[in-house]
Amino acid sequence: MIKLIIDKNIPISEESFEGQNIDFDFLPFDKINSSTIKNADALFIRTTTEVNKELISKSNISFIGSFASGENHISNDLLDDSECLIQTAKGSNSQAVFEYVLSCILENDFEACSVGIVGHGNVGKKVDSCLSNLGFEVEIYDPYLYDHSADDLNKVLSCEVLSINCSYSREGKYPSHNLISKEQRPKSKLVINSSRGEVIDYSEIAKSSEIFNDVWIDEPKISSNDIYSFMNHPNAFGTPHIAGYTFSSKERQIDLILKKFNDLFSKSVEQKVIKKFTKLSSLLSDKLFNSKNLDLKSIVLEVLSTRKIAAEFKALLSEYNDKGKSFRSEEFEMLRKSKMRQGFDEIKIDIHMDKDLLQRMELSGFKNQKKEKFS
Repeated sequence: MIKLIIDKNIPISEESFEGQNIDFDFLPFDKINSSTIKNADALFIRTTTEVNKELISKSNISFIGSFASGENHISNDLLDDSECLIQTAKGSNSQAVFEYVLSCILENDFEACSVGIVGHGNVGKKVDSCLSNLGFEVEIYDPYLYDHSADDLNKVLSCEVLSINCSYSREGKYPSHNLISKEQRPKSKLVINSSRGEVIDYSEIAKSSEIFNDVWIDEPKISSNDIYSFMNHPNAFGTPHIAGYTFSSKERQIDLILKKFNDLFSKSVEQKVIKKFTKLSSLLSDKLFNSKNLDLKSIVLEVLSTRKIAAEFKALLSEYNDKGKSFRSEEFEMLRKSKMRQGFDEIKIDIHMDKDLLQRMELSGFKNQKKEKFS
């Protein structure tokens, strides 16, 4: 029998393991340690769990499924270990992060402007492709993939909008730790950080640019003082790590991990989730639905308003502060879970619109329910 330990915040159903001869336990991330996993053969984790050889040395773990795009919570010696297969969820949330970036851009009235992207991995490529097709002028900086220099970085930092989508690293030829800081300050009017908190000095950047920051230093052990300090700037908008947090991105994560898990252990575990699509008309307010001047901005912001989420986050922080309470990791996790949303790719267009708007909607990820209707 296979013994599997699962982070309890991973949205996978117990029903998925029925009849599979798998003994599984759901544990809080802070209870996953060398003692609790000593009898385990496999581990399903998030970025909240730091994994290394020391953690699994007393166990029989031969598979680690990480429900995250990044790898900075996994030690290099473990990544290089041929005896333990590691599967991350790279690319699974790229559409969701693009939606977050687009909402930030449109809500701040930037259209067909220059956008600089730092990091051209799965997420960066998605943001690049979608924004380019929507008419934005995109500049890229990724020295690991291309022959980029400091001049290329400066060019990106001079764009009207700056989107940070790189992975996090302290070491290597081009470490991203504190990459965007007081010393390397962007000239951008709008900065969007959906990568990692340690990549950008967000409080410093808030002094000169409007900034939407979705990720925080030392997550999940967040510092309420750090967040309060950031939020005190009038140009600062914070969200609780929800950029990639859609139902469809979570489904893609689970599919990726389960495929590798099944291949290794000869199992047939499947998601017990039926994908449900929502009609666009059901999401729009009556006023907007009946408007003759529908545009991409009004529709996107009806589905996802990053400014609204930031306002709710700030209000909650203020409430805790007024009561003299600390906003802890537990509250952060609860708030984040409450913001799980439907992605654009879960929403079908079922209202009439002109060909140009329809094309822009499809490029953004919305599904056209009846293509012949709009041709």
